[in-house]
Amino acid sequence: MNSRIRMSWCRVPQFAAAAALTVACLPALAQPAGTLRFGSNQGLDDWETLTKPNSIYTSLVYEGLAEVSPDGLSLLPKLATGWKESPRKVEITLRPDVSFHDGTPFDAAAVVKNLERIRDTPGQWRGVLSAVDKFTVVSPTRLDISLKMPAPNLMPNLARRGAFMVSPKALEDGSYKLVPVGTGPWKYEAKDTVKGLRTVVTSYDKYYAPKTVGPARVEVTHINDPDSLYNALRTGQLDIVWTNPSIAKRAEREGLKTTWFPSVMWHLQMMDTAKVFNSAKLRQAICHAINPQDFIDAALGGHGKVHTQRLREGMNGFNPAVKGYPHDLAKARKLMAELGNPKLEFTLATFDNQRTIAELFKSQMAPIGIDVKLDFMTFGQFFSTFRSGKYPAAILTDSQDTGAYDYYLYHYAPAGAGNPLKTVFPGVEAAVKEALAADDLAGQNAGWQQMAKVVDEEALDCGFFDYAAYWAYNPKRVNNIVSTVGDVAVFRYIDAKVSP
Repeated sequence: MNSRIRMSWCRVPQFAAAAALTVACLPALAQPAGTLRFGSNQGLDDWETLTKPNSIYTSLVYEGLAEVSPDGLSLLPKLATGWKESPRKVEITLRPDVSFHDGTPFDAAAVVKNLERIRDTPGQWRGVLSAVDKFTVVSPTRLDISLKMPAPNLMPNLARRGAFMVSPKALEDGSYKLVPVGTGPWKYEAKDTVKGLRTVVTSYDKYYAPKTVGPARVEVTHINDPDSLYNALRTGQLDIVWTNPSIAKRAEREGLKTTWFPSVMWHLQMMDTAKVFNSAKLRQAICHAINPQDFIDAALGGHGKVHTQRLREGMNGFNPAVKGYPHDLAKARKLMAELGNPKLEFTLATFDNQRTIAELFKSQMAPIGIDVKLDFMTFGQFFSTFRSGKYPAAILTDSQDTGAYDYYLYHYAPAGAGNPLKTVFPGVEAAVKEALAADDLAGQNAGWQQMAKVVDEEALDCGFFDYAAYWAYNPKRVNNIVSTVGDVAVFRYIDAKVSP
């Protein structure tokens, strides 16, 4: 099976069919069994799917039309069994005989209600449906989406947390924000849940694929402090916890198991390329002065990889000719000298858990005459303000690895959230136009590769590195911990196996 997220107008159906065949051929597991007790440093305020920065809680009860495979590159069927794309239409075939936890049938009408809600609700997911003209229910198991323009990012985004399917009945009465109702393998147990501390779900007895589900019950406990989380694991109160590199080493010494995965790709986001970073040569100097390997070694336990560009190898638009900006302080100083050694000062928006990386970045900029001020805040504050236009730069990722078009829409489109000054980038615009005009995969890929080339040559973005996320767990209680590249702060609950 091809490992790429296909954005081709003609080859996606074959890929989807192959993915469906692969899923069908997977060995069946036993019926759901045991209780999985997971400890997270992130809490739950409500169940609104459109505002969550991750799917720690929502993926327990909700599913999308498709899902992203663990490698972060492939799309696999979920509530949709297949789809066919053309420049002006997406035809989606739905899984039959599926119901929501409240008994409401899952059908094309339910999907339309969910997609209309996404389209009509202000926020980051609204733009996903900006190319949609209309939704048409063809039959209970067939939905057509008519497009005003090509939308190569539509299906990849319909596989992510913002497009989880919610019961139409719960949407109608507004109860879904407090009592979630999805189609997932577990249903919410309000009677066992302790608000602010523990969220509990149990097996949904009408789930369409029960033999693919590991745990019968999942309990997610919120403990903000990593040391306290680890102590709860050591004492047997929890089976698996989020942790950090230093505690992961301790866990291994004490006979527990750990695993890590590249949860997202971080990079230096120079958002103000019109004023603060208004010279390509200045941006190139900054890119050569930054050393992402230092971040990986000091803050991430040495795990991860430095990348040359925003798109991962294997993704549509990855350009092998782009070599990025390897750390080269001499070259950075030479570029600054050619500019007359300007004295630049700017404030970097950052947050408490990122302190080591932020302080390293500050120290890396000092040798080329750039004074970086650090504005620390909580992650919640950071997430809501770093792209507001107040700060010219930040180190983080703009989104999950959705693909080239989303990367453009966020960073370089005049209305992009990561382009607060609405700067127009002519070279990028021309490349995107080429990609969207192509009616075959090769033509699309050529356009996206050209975009990557322009971004690199103009040093519009750089310093790409994997942010490693760690789990520590008790192998006597749980195993088969599988994570999805690019899916932050959560693992695949459905794959975990709990020992009796």
